[in-house]
Amino acid sequence: MAKLSVGSQATDRGPMISVTIVDTARTQILFIPKDLPPGVDQAAARLFAAYALFNGEAAHASSTLLPELIGPHMMKAVPGLLASPYAGFVDAVGASARENKKVVTDLGAVPASTVATAAIRQRAVQLFDAAPTIAAQIKLASEMTLPQLQGLVEVDALSILPDNAQSAIMDRYLMLSYASKYGIASKYPAIATPDIPIPSGINNDAVESEAKAMITAIRALTKKIENCSQIARDCIAYVSIACQCPVPTAFGLITKQA
Repeated sequence: MAKLSVGSQATDRGPMISVTIVDTARTQILFIPKDLPPGVDQAAARLFAAYALFNGEAAHASSTLLPELIGPHMMKAVPGLLASPYAGFVDAVGASARENKKVVTDLGAVPASTVATAAIRQRAVQLFDAAPTIAAQIKLASEMTLPQLQGLVEVDALSILPDNAQSAIMDRYLMLSYASKYGIASKYPAIATPDIPIPSGINNDAVESEAKAMITAIRALTKKIENCSQIARDCIAYVSIACQCPVPTAFGLITKQA
């Protein structure tokens, strides 16, 4: 066991605290970004406040206790100080993740085929399978309509493509699905031009722009949720350093209510 030193810093992106084992210089940082998923802000603020108190406890213990007593003392402090805020943060992130997944699942679901669409889907799969190369399959899928893509998604045909290509095509599929499911085309009538002063139809660029913005927002939220998972891992590692105990022990302490 050894003494601890603690620190804190405010940054433009969010607050940060640290704890260090003096003898070994092993350090763990906990950073809470300002840009968090919806509904997570309050839980994250409570979590950070609890860890700031935990830092205060570490500083006090290091200045008043023998080195061999610091670790056991900090271990006793964890459940009362950190377990509830940690659980609240995990629950809040989990709720945001479930809502985001529900939106993606809803957009990605393939509706039951009709007599008309069944033939289109079947033909799309045949064309995809007949393409001579992966590059040709990517090009073909990237230009398909929503009913055609539904055929590929329905049979998981895209799974043979490289991850980046599969992701790009699925994003396009979600865009088309969003535009169709929520009928956004009706919001964007075609714009009059000198050549077509009395237009009919829709403004495809505007429809695509809104759909693209929606999918971009979904992907950004997914990334924020992934970042929150890293915050949770950092919380566990922080306890491991402060208590000078193995990570599994730290996890047991932080998930145990006082």
